[in-house]
This record gives sequence, structure tokens and C-alpha cells, in this order.
Amino acid sequence: MAIFEKTSQTKALIDDTKKLSCTVENAQNINKHTEYILRVQRGPLKENKWNVSRRYRDFAALHSGLLQANIELPIPPKKLIGNMQPAFIAERQIALQNYINEVLTYEVLALSLQVRSFLDPVNYSLDIAEQALQTVSIALRGDGRYELKGPLPDIGWRIRKHYFLVTDTESRTNCMLSYQSYGADRYLSDKDLQTAFKSLINLSHPHIDPVLTIQNLETGAFVVRKIHELGSLRDILYGTEYNKNHLAKYGNPRIRKPFTLGQLSHYGFQILIALRFLHEKGIPHGHIHPGNIAIENQRVLLMDIENILVGVPSLYRPHILQLRRGVSAEAIDVYCFGRTLYEMAAGCPLADYYCDDFEGESVLQNEELESVLRMCLSKISCKHGGPSIDSLLQHPFFARAPLNGLITVPLNERMHLKFPIALKEELKIAVTNMEARLKSEQKMVRSAKREVRIQEILGSEEEIKKQKRRAKKRESLWKSTSSLAETVRSQSASTASSPTPPALPHDTPDIRTPGPCSPGGAASPCDARSSLLAAICSFDKTRLASVESR
Repeated sequence: MAIFEKTSQTKALIDDTKKLSCTVENAQNINKHTEYILRVQRGPLKENKWNVSRRYRDFAALHSGLLQANIELPIPPKKLIGNMQPAFIAERQIALQNYINEVLTYEVLALSLQVRSFLDPVNYSLDIAEQALQTVSIALRGDGRYELKGPLPDIGWRIRKHYFLVTDTESRTNCMLSYQSYGADRYLSDKDLQTAFKSLINLSHPHIDPVLTIQNLETGAFVVRKIHELGSLRDILYGTEYNKNHLAKYGNPRIRKPFTLGQLSHYGFQILIALRFLHEKGIPHGHIHPGNIAIENQRVLLMDIENILVGVPSLYRPHILQLRRGVSAEAIDVYCFGRTLYEMAAGCPLADYYCDDFEGESVLQNEELESVLRMCLSKISCKHGGPSIDSLLQHPFFARAPLNGLITVPLNERMHLKFPIALKEELKIAVTNMEARLKSEQKMVRSAKREVRIQEILGSEEEIKKQKRRAKKRESLWKSTSSLAETVRSQSASTASSPTPPALPHDTPDIRTPGPCSPGGAASPCDARSSLLAAICSFDKTRLASVESR
């Protein structure tokens, strides 16, 4: 990179995959209507907080926009009479909190533009698609090769990635154009990015989808690829069409078609072959998931290779942040591959960042498949680092894949991807910076989880009860110890005041008789003294046993 050359400053500094948390803190009456104050936080840092004021009709509008996901959400009903009473407002506040919590539990809803603009209207404007359309229209006028036919709205999960249907003016065939804004992990300069895009156009691999045209603009980059009529691997998995809205396709799909063991072995092997090729060339994929994979004639085709260059976050980034290790580019690809293989086998995405229980679908009961998934997704693997791509290729589940007769690569297809030497060094620096940012965010997530855990322990009712029981036990122990000490002291005092008299000899007759000092038969001090004097007087020295002394 030249000394005075800088990367574009128009990249989006906001990570769209960061989780948003929302708390309905208060309600206030303004102009004869009720507004609810929402406290929203992005990510683990408490500094990233702001307030949003929303009315009930805003919640209702959000709910109507999410209906196409076919997910049941507990929105409270509308009330026309008595909706300004304090008791009703407090009850509705609790119901709206439950509603927004339920919405944010679904990843497909939490990543949608409707929810993001509802909670963060400053950074997520609803006219993002219109701005992308203007940018692409101006860019295609200068290119001249493709003619814009119209947008394909909301067919993907990314908020800042937009799809358009274009026509190649030379071959008169329809193609798909995708425009993506730059992300926070873009570290290449405009010149280096343009050089890398030229290398991607010349890329040739049997399991990587070819790029027809790719061009970097001031605010992002657009890519033109051929249309896969079957859609992505996720579209095949859920039995839907590629050009439908992603909420309707992936929210709560009615059809799920998990792949067979043979297909999992076959397609998984091809994905690993493509990943190994990319890592050998110095460019990781970083974005493996079923939506970035196409299948054509029993052959896997990886798409969106350019994502790592434009610096956009991965779909699985929130889960990657939970990992203890695995911040290297290869470890990220292996982890994403494991999640992809799990979704292909189970017919649904993995909810947590790890999995130790693979019961459920019959296909997951295969020992070899379970072994592969444990290597990639188990808690121990996520804590200590997963396997390498080469070790996965040598696993018995994939080692037999070349022998099943389905992998047929034409002999005239060659594998080719070449970067200039200077660009290779810049790619290494960019990957290192990406890993460093990911590692720092992992530390922040761990510290935030520790803080939350400490607050939960200190503030939990169970802990308060334990502390009360411990205090009561200490108090009772102190009381018992104090009473025991009092008893010992009193016994010691009584023993010191009245010493025990010496015992009489066994053969000495009892000469104690009632005297004038002790009325009746009760013993008195006078009797004790007379008995002692009698014993002394009747002492016979001759009865003592003789002892020899040296």
C-alpha cells in the first residue's frame, strides 16, 4: 500500500450481526396517548446504549411486517376503552417486554431490517434499498455490459446486501447482481481491492462458483453471477424458491428436506476440497453457511468468495464470539463448516454455539457423522480449538467420498487462482487484523458474561436465602458457644468456693451422729469437723505398709 493511500472511509462501522437487547423501562402519557421508553443495547458493552420512544401502534406495525415469517408472537391485543388507566399501562408494558424478548430470540427476525429499524432508527433507515438501487443504476450506466431489469427485494438475510436481476447485453441471458456495502473488516486499499477482484474473475475451480463481473465502488462492491434456478443449498433444504422473501423462506419453513448420509459425505467432501484450495492461495472464505452454497449437477459451488475482501461480518459471528479459541481463519471455516453440516443433516440450524447432544434425527445417529460433528461443534472442541481441514478430509466419513462414483470433475477443468506477491502480503495483514479484532471482541464478550454471572449470583433470591441461613446459623452457633462458656465459668466458680473433703478409710466406722449443731439426721459443718478430728485421732501408724528404700 502506498504511503499516502488510505482505505475507503465509507465502510460501515456497525456490525449488523451484533445482538440487540431491549428493555421497556417506562411509559409516559403525551398528547393523550401512551409512549413506551425502550432502552436498547448493542453487543456486550454497556456504553452502546440509547433510548427509543415507541407507541403501541409502532409495535403493531412491526408485528404485521413479521407475519410473513409464519412465527407465532405474543403481541398484546388492542384496547379502545380504558387504555389510559395506570393499571392497564403497567400490564401492557409487561406484555410488550415479553413480545420484544420473543422476537429477539429468533435469529432470522433479530437480523431483519424491520426489527433493526424499530430498535435503532438512526443507523437503519428503511430507504437503504432505494440508495442501493441508485448506486447500482449509476454504476451499470458506466459499465454498459449489463442492463438493469429490476430489484429482487429481501431475498437474503443481509441488510446491506441487495440483489438485482440484470441482462447480459452480449448473450441476452439473465444474471443476478448483488451489491454489498463495505464492512468493518475491510483493510485493503482501493487499489489492492481492485487487483484482488481481477484475480477473482480469473479464478477457476470445479467447486467454486465463477464470477462474471466484479467491481469496487466508493461505498461498496457489486458482483454478477449466473442464476442458479434451484437456489442455494438452504433453498433446497427448505423446499423453496430463491426469489422469495427470506423471512417467508427461512422464518418457520413448512418443508424440511434433510440430506442423506451419502449426500452429506459427498457434498461435505467437495466443500472441504474448495476450502483447502482457498487457504492454500492465502484467502480464507470465512462465510460458509447453506445460503452461500449452490448445487448444480451433483456438484457443490461455493459463492460469495469476495465477502472476506469487502470485510462484512459472518452470519455465525455471534456464535464465533462465544468460542474460547479458534480465532484463526482456518478454525473459523472449520467451525462454520460444522454448523453447515449439522443444518444439512438435521433440517434446522443449530441454536447454541456448541452441541454435545446429537439425538433426534435418525441421520445424526450415524457414528462417523456424529464423530465429525463432535470434532467441529462439541464444547471441548469449541474450548480448545477444532480440527484442521486436512484432518477432516482424512476422516472415514469423507475418505470414502471419492469412491462413491458421484464426484466427476471434467479433465479440462483446471484449478487456478493467482495473486501478485505484493497483494499476498496485504492479504496476510488483512487476515491478521481481522483475527485480532475478533479476538478482542471475544475477550469483551467473556468479561461481559462474567459480570452478568456475578450480578446474577449476588442478586438472586436463592443466594439471598442462603446468606440469611448462614447468618442465622452463625448467630445460633454464637449463642450456643456463649451459653456453654457461661456454664463452664459457673461450674469453675462453684468448684473453687467449696472443695471436696477427703474420703474416709474403708474400715473406719461411721462415728457421725446427730449433734447439737445439726438438727435431725442432716449433715452439718459441725458433723464434718468432728468426723475429720476423729479420723485424725484414730490414725494408726503401724498399719502402714513398709516400703524398702535404697
